[in-house]
Parts: sequence; C-alpha cells; structure tokens
Amino acid sequence: MTPPARELVGRDADLARVAEILHLDDPGGVGVVVSGDAGIGKSSLLARVSADAESAGWSVAWGHCVGQSGSGVAYLPFTELLLRIELLAPEAVEQVVSTRPALAVLLPGRREAASPTHSAGQVAEAVHALLTAAGRIAPLLVIIEDAHWADPSSRDLMTLLLTRGFASPVALVVTYRSDDLHRRHPLHETLAIWARIAGVERHDLQPLADSAIRDIVTDVQGGTPAQPGASAISDRTVGEIARRAEGNPFFAEELAASAVSGRPMTGGLGRVLGARVEQLDPAAQQVVRTMAIAGRTVGHELLQRVTGLSESELEAALANAIEHHVVEARWPPAYAFRHALLGETITDDLLPGERLRLHRAYAGALADDPTLGPASELARHAAASGDLATAVAAARGAARADLAVGGPVNALQHLEQALGWLREDAEERDEVSLEASDAALTAGDVVRSVQLLRDRIEHPGPGQTAVMRARLLATCANRGRLIDLAFAETAPQMTQEAMTIVPAGDSPDRLFVLIAHMQQLVDTRHYTEAADLGEEATALAERLDLPNALTEIRAVMSRVIEVHDDLDALERHIDGLLADLGARPDPLRVRIHHQAATMHHRRGRLGQALESYDRGAALASQLHMDWAPFGLESRLVGGLTAYEIGDWDGARRRLHVTDPYLQQPGRSYFEAALMNVRAGRGEPIGEDEITAVREWWHVDGFGIVQLVMPAVEHYGHSGDLARALDIAEDAVGQLERTWGRFHAIVRLAALVAGQAATRAPALDATLLRRARADLETMVDKVDAIVAGPARGLFEPTTEAIEETNTETWAWDARLRAELLRLQWRSGHGAPPTAEAMVAAWQESVAAFDRYGHAYETARSRARLAAALKAAGDGAGSRREADLAREVATRLGAAPLLAELDDLAAATAANGTTGAGPDALTPREQEVLELVARGLSNGQVGQQLFISTKTASVHVSRILAKLGAASRTEAAAIARDRGLVP
Repeated sequence: MTPPARELVGRDADLARVAEILHLDDPGGVGVVVSGDAGIGKSSLLARVSADAESAGWSVAWGHCVGQSGSGVAYLPFTELLLRIELLAPEAVEQVVSTRPALAVLLPGRREAASPTHSAGQVAEAVHALLTAAGRIAPLLVIIEDAHWADPSSRDLMTLLLTRGFASPVALVVTYRSDDLHRRHPLHETLAIWARIAGVERHDLQPLADSAIRDIVTDVQGGTPAQPGASAISDRTVGEIARRAEGNPFFAEELAASAVSGRPMTGGLGRVLGARVEQLDPAAQQVVRTMAIAGRTVGHELLQRVTGLSESELEAALANAIEHHVVEARWPPAYAFRHALLGETITDDLLPGERLRLHRAYAGALADDPTLGPASELARHAAASGDLATAVAAARGAARADLAVGGPVNALQHLEQALGWLREDAEERDEVSLEASDAALTAGDVVRSVQLLRDRIEHPGPGQTAVMRARLLATCANRGRLIDLAFAETAPQMTQEAMTIVPAGDSPDRLFVLIAHMQQLVDTRHYTEAADLGEEATALAERLDLPNALTEIRAVMSRVIEVHDDLDALERHIDGLLADLGARPDPLRVRIHHQAATMHHRRGRLGQALESYDRGAALASQLHMDWAPFGLESRLVGGLTAYEIGDWDGARRRLHVTDPYLQQPGRSYFEAALMNVRAGRGEPIGEDEITAVREWWHVDGFGIVQLVMPAVEHYGHSGDLARALDIAEDAVGQLERTWGRFHAIVRLAALVAGQAATRAPALDATLLRRARADLETMVDKVDAIVAGPARGLFEPTTEAIEETNTETWAWDARLRAELLRLQWRSGHGAPPTAEAMVAAWQESVAAFDRYGHAYETARSRARLAAALKAAGDGAGSRREADLAREVATRLGAAPLLAELDDLAAATAANGTTGAGPDALTPREQEVLELVARGLSNGQVGQQLFISTKTASVHVSRILAKLGAASRTEAAAIARDRGLVP
C-alpha cells in the first residue's frame, strides 16, 4: 500500500534528484538504492515520488520488508507488491503464470494450484518476467522498503532484478536504514554487490538543515489540535528541538508534538515516543502494545484473536491510535506503526511477564488457525513463550514452505534455529540435522551441509539409533567427497563404520549405506572391493525392486570401467544407463550426462562433450537443481569446453553467472573460469578479483585449477613473470597436498614455460634462473604422469595417453615445444636447431588440432610460424601465421594478435632472417615512439589502426624488453639509448 503523500520540508533537492534518476518524464528501466537513518524521511520522500509518478501515468507497487515479524518468510515484500500488480495489471499476471507457473507460489490466491516445489531461479525469472510485462502496459515504479530487514531470498532476488534491469520501463527503488548496518549485518555484503552493478544509482538522505527543522516544528505547532495544557513553542524551545533532532525530521516532529502538548522533552527520544502512546485511551494502548510484539505490521483478524476484543472495540481502539498518528491502516486489512521506531520503543517498554503472555497468545492463535500467519511466526512466538516442541515443528514447516518457493537459504535458517531450540540429547536432532544439511546442499553450500552432519555425528544423543547413525555417516561421506577440506579425508572411515553398524537384512537404509561405501571404494581406487560390493548392492536393489538404486549403482561402477581406459566399453555402459532411464526428469540423468561429457572430453570429442554438458545443465535447471553438484559442474565445465572449441561468446554466456542464489565457493569457480576468456582477449583482471577467488582455495582443488591457469596468462601478458611463478608454485604445492598427482600440472607447466619464453630476453638473471628451476621441478612431475613406465591405472604410457586423454597429450607436446623456445630465447646453453623447433611446434599444432582446442591450436601455429621463419621457410611461416590470425581475429584474442603483428613486422623488416629475441620489432618501435610522445593506449591504437587491447599488449612487451617499470621510464630509457628522438 502506498503511504499518503504529504508536503516535504527541506527535501526539494532530494526529490528533484530521485525524479531525475527515475526519468519520470521519460520512462526507462533503472535501479535506485536510497539510504538514510531511521526517521530521516525515506518513506515520506518516496510517497511524494510515488504520487508524482502516478500523476505522470506510472503504476506504483510497494513491498515492505518487516523486522521481527515475518523476517524469516521467503519473498515477503514481493508477495505484497505482487498483490498490488495483480490489481494493476491482471492480464500481465495471467500471461506470466501461464508460462512461468513458479509465479503462483507468491500469489496467495493461486498457491494451492502451484507445483509443490520451485527453484529460486524459477521464482526469480517469474518475478522478473511479471515486472517486465507490467511495465509494457504502463511504466511501473516498484518500491521495496527496509531492505535491512529483508530475508535472504528477497535480498538475492533484489540483486538479480538490479543486475538484469528491464526491457520495459520499470524502475526499482530499494531503501534501507544505514544506521542499522554493522560489519556483520547480512545486507552489508549485498550492498557491496549492488555498488558494482552498472546503472544502479545510490542516493543517501542526509540530515536536514536547522532551518528545515524549524519549519517542521512550525508545521507541527500549527497542525496540532488544541489540548489541555497545550502551549505555543518558544523560540528557545524550537532551537532546543533543532539541536536534539540533529536533522532528523521524525525526531523533530515527535519532540515538537511533545512540546505542543505540554509534555516535557526531558530524557531520550524513547521517552518522547512513549509519551505519545500514553496519550491513547487504555484500550488503544493495549492494542498497540499487543501489536508491538508482532512487529511493525499485523493482520486484522490475528490482532482481534490475540486482543480478545470485539470487532467494534478493536475498531474504536485502532481509530484512536490512528488519530494520534501512532498506527496506520494497510491493505489487505492490517495495521502498521507509523514509524518502526514507535513499535521498537513500545516493545522495549514491555515487562517480561507481559512479553511472555503476548507471545503465548500469538502462538495459540497461529496454532489454532495457520492461515493467520506464516509458520515462521508461530515458531518465533512459540519459542519466546517456552513451547520449544511447537517452535521446532513450526520451524520445520516454515523450512518446507520456503523450499517449495525456492528459498533454501531461508529454510536453512529455520532449521538451524530449530537445532538451537532442541536439547543435545533430543532424538529429533538427527532428522533435523539431515533436513538442514539437505537445505544447505540445495542452496549450494556444501561446506555447511557437511559441517551440520559432522556435528551430529561427533555429538550423538543417547537415543541415536544404529540406522540413523549409519544414515548420517553415509550421507556425510557422500557430501564430503564433493570438497577437498580436511574432513573430507575421513569419508572412507565414515562409510566403513556405517557398514559395521547398519542392521543386516533387506532394507533401503542398508542399500543406501552399501552404495555410499561402494562410492568411497571407487574414489580410493579399491576397484576389486568396489566391484564385489556392487554385486551385493545390485542383488539387494533387485530384491527391494528399486530401479533407481540399480541405475545409481551402475553409475558408480562406470568409474571402474573408466580407469581401465577402455573408453569404448565406458561409452556403451553410459549409453545403456541413459537408455534405461529414458526421458523422465531424474536427478541421476544429470550425473550420467556429466559422465558422458567427461568421457567424450577425454577422447577429444569436444563438440559431443559440450552437448552432454548442456543436456545435464538443462535437466538440472528443469529439476530445480541448478547449483547442486552435478548441475553446477555441467554448466561450468560446459563453459570451459565452449572456450576450448573456440565459442568464446558461448563460454561467456555459460560462465557469467548473474544468479545471486549461487553460493560460494561455487561462484568463485565461475569467476575464475571466465578469466580464461578475459585473459585470452587481453581484458584487464583486477588483483582484487584474483584475491577474492583465492580465498576459497582451501575448500576445493577444483577452484585452484580454475584460477591458476588464467592467472598465469594474465600476469605473463602484464610482464610480471614473478607473480606468475608465485601463483603457480602456490597452486602446485596445495594441489599436491590435496590430490597427490594431478594431470593439470601438464597444462600449468606448459603455460608457465610459454610465458617464461616470451619474457626471457628482458628477464634478469635471477628471475630467469628461478623460472628454469621451477620448470625443472614441474617437468619432473609431468614426466611421472606422461613419460614414465606404466605402473598403475593412473600412470599410463605416453602412447596410452594419446588415445585416452588427448588433452594431457596435447599439453605435453606444447610443453616440450615451449621448453625449446625458452632455451632459444634465453640464450642458455646450446640453442636448439631451427629444425628441432619446427618439429616440436608441428607436433603441438597437430595435437591441439586433434584435441579440438581452437585457441591453443592457433597459438601453436603462431609459434610454429616463428620457428619456420627462423628456419628460412618464409612461405610456410606466412601460411601458418595467416591461419592463426584468422582464429585470433574471430576470437578477439588481442595478445595473440599482437604476437602475430610482431612476427609480421619483423618479417617485413628482416625478410626471413631471424631477429634477436630481445630486439624491438618495427611495430613495437612505432608504438614506443607514440608512447614517448605521451599518447595513451587508445590514442596509440587510433594512430596505428589497431585495437586498444592490441596496443596495450605491445606496450607491455616494450616495458619488458626495456626493463622498465612504467611508460615514463620506458620513454626515458628509449631516449637514453637513442631509440626515439
């Protein structure tokens, strides 16, 4: 409900600024965040903005976040504003509900017909679609007040709406109390995200000037009804009010009203607000005290039930409170305090016994009629009145309700609250711990999911049954394998204990434990034992007639086939699994599509791998499991595969995640993976971005691999080889501690060698020695994987890797070629022959071409072209360079284009004679002369008809070759050497 607009005092500039941001006279999509202290006038300002917008033909919808009452209800403010939109644009609601049924869960009249569960992403898409559709009918102003009280799902949805914007004229305004925030406030992190969203404006309401406060006092004096003892306010009192109000209009109004009424202004504002309540008649005082324990807003029927007043008595009491500006009426029938500070003041004034009685009354009313309020409110009131059994049951119900509307974070909060209410020895803690762990996993917080289970495993109650403990252990082991934290190492012991204690006999619980232990045996490479256990589990699943369990067993056993490198057999096995599952939406299909994609990837069938990853990601979204482990990885690795194929725009689309519901560390994986495209295109990557991702390295080695590769490229392109070596060394050390041997070392070594070779001519002797030493250490590790004798399933010969892991084989060929290039460019030892370099780079080109990695094939071609040029084969060099340039141009790969420009310029200047590796190329000479004249990279690009990115890469190389730390130093060095006039 839109608050009534009134005259603003001292806010003309604020009103004009907000109107300017919103473009009321020229509607368009925009986001505004308005902040200010409590009572500073945010609501009054936006009420006037709303009135002006409606006069200009806009539709206006408000949603309120509510403190205390309703704070745990998912999407509470959106439920309110959607009711308003349903009145304003019913046709838009009908249209969106028909295509996006998730919207129905936020519309009270349609919830019963809605699907029982929807993901947070589906709810968000539906809300965004509705606002967009309503904006097409008429410009729409959406105002969400008091975001400092917002529930997690609402905060995430606001972030999504601000990030995406709207294709129709929709303006979104969000307000919050700045004085309520502290370092650990949940909105604090969200505000940091909002500050980085392009196009979102901020407006902070500052305290009013003393002159405006005096005007407010005058208005209050002129508009206050005469009361016994009322008196005019003296100038001295006006000055005192202005001093004490400190620019806050609400404080000024309350202090002025107190002075006009003849009441003293001694004490704090709380006393002044309390005095306003004391003006009410006794029945009204009791009603507002009853309201206060419910929060700022309470429904009419619930209030009547709790007060026990008749309809007429309640209406009379409320009329008295409304007349004295303590309470305002809302729609649907409800009442709210005129300002939240009034409710907070009354709540603070309640006696302990009074609080207890009111909480008990609210709990009783809500328990008798659940339609009067959400289950989270019953949980809060029941807990406050000491009825913890009811509180726990209500919290579990609230969690189920939030999961149904795609609010797993809210559900987790309710369940953790329930755990806090349960005794340590309560048997119910086991089930609630499992439910909380499930909610955390659904929210994408795997670490929290495991921690909740471990806590119950390590602190069992005396009544914990063997079956329940086995379930807890097996579930914890299953989830612990998804991360690389230290406690994940105990997973095999967990399933071994579960096997020991789970009762014998045919039961789903025993089958669950068998499958979990079989998975751990596979993960720890005990394949014979796993196969034997698989036979036992298969027989049990058949006796219990559980076909999904049979499929899951086969999915686990596919890993046994894979490690024997019989990829043909693995492909037949996976095809059989998919055929058995058919087309039904089953979570197991997500896992099996992921397995299929991994198998195709190993065979170098990147196109087929991408199709399988995309199928898995699409199915995960259909099942509302977008960020569950296999759904997340299907989208992530699908994006990386698109990058390898050369569809960099497709990779960016998959990897650029705007969904605020993705939790850490999953979000860091996508941010790191996207850096591959950014580094390949020469786009800047901030040190703060790299640091932010590194904060999650301790959780999972997967995140380390995602970041270290593009980071090495970024530092190398920037001319900072030392930083590239630092992060590579850190990554190798941590991955070895976590994983032992790992194939990613081959790619990492090749990238480090490539950057070292490129920078070699400009490196000082100390850094060059370090680079060679680091590479020698990494090459030893690479040889143990790809060049040593086959000593086990995970250490095949080079010939086997060529057939079973084309990616590792290609990167090994690249590494050998880069090591020769480093030897040639560094002048260390006997230089390799041109023929040897040509042969090595030809092998790298062939390997990456077979694997299907477009960018690395092109980059290998560029370096083959340089080798051919050094060998005197000008025609061959131009041919390879032209093929590389075609790909680099299509991808927008600025660093590779700069490398090809250097090669072309050197060829033009020197024919087919190889130039010294530390000499400036003719193109670099041109760039240096313009830099020495003070031109920026953009201006250099315009002068030479090249892109700004390409100019930036040339400048980085010039700095490296001259040994300069800045453009200014490079110009000085160039003048000293006579390189520029």
